[in-house]
Amino acid sequence: MLVVGVALACLVEGGARLVPPPSAAAGAWRQQDAAPQGILLDGSPWFLWELSPGIHREFGVSVSINSMGLRAPELGQKSRARVMAVGDSSIYGFGVADSDVFTARIGATLPADVINAGVPGYSTFQTLNLMDARVLALQPDLLLIGNLWSDNSFDTFVDRDLLAAYRGWTRSPTQRARVALEHSSAFRWLDWGIRVRGSAMQAQKVGWTVGKGGDPMGKRRVAIEDYAANLDAMVDRLRDRGGSVCFVLLANREDVLHGEPRPAWEPYRAVMRETAARWGAPLVDVPAAFVASGLDVDTLFLDLMHPSATGHRLLADAVLATLGDWPDTPIALHEPGPRPTYTDPFVKREAPTR
Repeated sequence: MLVVGVALACLVEGGARLVPPPSAAAGAWRQQDAAPQGILLDGSPWFLWELSPGIHREFGVSVSINSMGLRAPELGQKSRARVMAVGDSSIYGFGVADSDVFTARIGATLPADVINAGVPGYSTFQTLNLMDARVLALQPDLLLIGNLWSDNSFDTFVDRDLLAAYRGWTRSPTQRARVALEHSSAFRWLDWGIRVRGSAMQAQKVGWTVGKGGDPMGKRRVAIEDYAANLDAMVDRLRDRGGSVCFVLLANREDVLHGEPRPAWEPYRAVMRETAARWGAPLVDVPAAFVASGLDVDTLFLDLMHPSATGHRLLADAVLATLGDWPDTPIALHEPGPRPTYTDPFVKREAPTR
């Protein structure tokens, strides 16, 4: 009987893995009150918010979101190498048409499918959720990690606290077991039917609009120690599946203007640089590439930090130069040394770490 039970469980899990995990399209609770020129987002008990599938008009450009909530075409069976880019709105391509986003430009050059899994406002906590629920099921061979701005930003909420309502990142045995189970496609389908679907309307109340109108609490959305641990977790997930990573250090206007003597984002950049070095992973230095271009900030950026179409072209060129002849020459990660203890000089007290 035990053998039969195990076999049946394997069949159920195998069948569940053939069906994509439920996306925003699986519930009749999409937000329809977004501004005409805004980014249409759905509340999500898994991710706090996610992109609404469909073709939308955002800030004067056309944006195509597939049924998995990714800025990419619908994805069939894997037939060649796959590259996935994760991060927030700078990776997503805020204000830039589909064909001009750096992932589209890379995909036109590399012998690989390049998929944009960036979501506006996403922190590393949210990206890890997205990886576990959808990205890893797409079997990426290379992950471009561009998470930075949302993690280091000061806001009226802390990701760990909000996500605890749905994921429970604490030390209780029940919650640890739940995190382990969420790697199962069968469990995610069951969880959708029992828990997620019923709480959909409540999920709309969290996410992009949480805390608007209040004063920041003086905390980062993701504490620096959590940021470092999350970057390591991303690399671990890819390495465990035979894949690799490349870090993308994003730029903003101050990098070109040299106007900020002590930027609050620099400690988080230092974490990304150090993480890449410990794992032996390549790092794309976008600030250096933008400065070397000699172009002015209004040509490179749409606002303080979102690259323009020209900026995305330079970003794509920098990524391709860093990757060299990948995938012909794979990126070999090595066993990292111990992660340093990080302190953040811009906050008085860190959020609790795992």
